Amino acid sequence: MPYTVEYGLRKYIEIMSSNYSGTIADMLKFDVVSCDEVNDNYTLKCRTEPWMCNHYGTLHGGICATIMDQAMGMVSSCLKKGFGTCTTVQLESDYHRPIPPGEYILVQVHVMSITRSLINMTCELRNPDKPDKNFVTGSAIFFFRDDGRVPLIPFEEPEE
Repeated sequence: MPYTVEYGLRKYIEIMSSNYSGTIADMLKFDVVSCDEVNDNYTLKCRTEPWMCNHYGTLHGGICATIMDQAMGMVSSCLKKGFGTCTTVQLESDYHRPIPPGEYILVQVHVMSITRSLINMTCELRNPDKPDKNFVTGSAIFFFRDDGRVPLIPFEEPEE
């Protein structure tokens, strides 16, 4: 069975949770909802928690940007099968509605283009009950550098 980005994302989330407890990748508690590799669309979900809030009781803008950055970074790493480093070189965020804590939000990532070293992506944080309503939208450029290291996550072929 050939490698899929969905397999890579699930493995990434599993390893972050078991081996890197307490990191952002672990604390955001991502889960894969769907992967459309033909159209380069990836949907994750993320549970919001009270610790993510500002003093108004809604998600802090920096946390929203972090959720998008982490989701797009995971997709970037999985597109390149984890061989090398994918770092954020540009991240833009537009805030449309406040996000209440204690609920899941949908994190929709779309890959716009991939070159040898750059990955352009967009991301939307959405209300799962009203998917036509965006909380936050953003875009990012990731720089991929093949540094010759063994990947952090073993992207072996999934067993049939």
